[in-house]
Amino acid sequence: MHKKFVLFILLGCAIAIWFAAEWLRENSHAQVQVQMSKTDKDEWFVAYGFDESVTRVTFVRNPDHSRLERWQAIDTDFYIGVDSETNEEYIARIDGLAFNSVAFQLEPTYVTLRKDYAPFSPFSDGGMSWFTGRFKVCPQSCASALRFSYDFSMEAPLSDFVRLPEQSERGQLEWQESASDGHVVYVGPQAPGPTAEHGFETIIDPILPTSLKQRLLRDVPPLTAFFNQRMPHLEERPMLLASFSPTDDGRYGYQGGVIGNQMVLHWYGHSMAERITAPYFIEDTLWFVAHEFAHLYQSGQFNNESAWIHEGAAEFMALEYLRSIHANSIYLAHRVRKAQEQCANSNDKFELHYACGLLWAAAIDEQIKREYPHGLFFLWYMYVREMAEQSFPEPVDLYFELMTQLTSESFVQEMRETIAQRFNQLPDETASPL
Repeated sequence: MHKKFVLFILLGCAIAIWFAAEWLRENSHAQVQVQMSKTDKDEWFVAYGFDESVTRVTFVRNPDHSRLERWQAIDTDFYIGVDSETNEEYIARIDGLAFNSVAFQLEPTYVTLRKDYAPFSPFSDGGMSWFTGRFKVCPQSCASALRFSYDFSMEAPLSDFVRLPEQSERGQLEWQESASDGHVVYVGPQAPGPTAEHGFETIIDPILPTSLKQRLLRDVPPLTAFFNQRMPHLEERPMLLASFSPTDDGRYGYQGGVIGNQMVLHWYGHSMAERITAPYFIEDTLWFVAHEFAHLYQSGQFNNESAWIHEGAAEFMALEYLRSIHANSIYLAHRVRKAQEQCANSNDKFELHYACGLLWAAAIDEQIKREYPHGLFFLWYMYVREMAEQSFPEPVDLYFELMTQLTSESFVQEMRETIAQRFNQLPDETASPL
């Protein structure tokens, strides 16, 4: 009886521990308040609030250290520093004491972040879009076991609309987000309009040349039809934001991105009226937009360590779209040749994801087309559907598993070796992106 009693007690303790662990798992949660504001003098501020006192706040995304110059603490007792071990930016007090809130004045101008989305993208009519992911922080450390969620608010003059997909209010808007990528928030004079024929919610900078604006809207229906024939259809109405900002240092170019169901296109530099007359401007724009369309249909299935998978596929899908509409063959040959040169000679891992990724995607497409006419698109169709139905600890393994089903084990092994070999040629490369 004594042994049975002890076993009963141990069983009860085990059950109690299990329930306690489950409770902790469900309730180990930190809520962060992020209050963005814009004054009628076009000054921008961010204020953070925390339920419990902290001695440090770590930023979720750290592509560079530009916050050190672009963020000014309202209270001079606070500063932004860089962790020498993790290279992450953080907020702390100079005296090291704990705090529950902190605020900064921001520099709301466009800055190119090579491996991330710009924090601000100005519109010529006084509007602004900003990326919420840039403003997410973790109390203490992002490496903790806590789950983080964010209560966002945006306050602006009543002349401004605050817009998210399917949400719009004058002067203010509140919403919640998890610790995932985020959203692009538009703050400005453009009011929501009726649903357009192409199905997109659009916010387009009026300073963009009329021909470019017309081109953007005219290309949406055929691009949508092209991807709808090859990929799982979009589940939510997408939002297109296209903007322009001048530069005073001679830089010019464009940067795009897809965040959830939002596609962001931004041009920067000198006069767009001059640039649209440059050789291949139309083809470059089509490729740019088609690449971002591909990301929209990839449904967020991105892995930064193996970015050649989604970036290479997006490059190839853009190439295929331009081929389908019989775009300038000289231009297309130039893009492929440029990718070949970069893949062979570049020591920049970021460039290889695009350049080599395009060539590897083309090789995969050619192999799959021996049995399936949609080639790489069919692989991505399967990949997006599988990822939507259940989560996979290693999405890269799923990608190769599906590729094996459509080709052969020998081909996939050859691709793995080719990819690993190329990335291992990079200086100080420590891990293959597979």
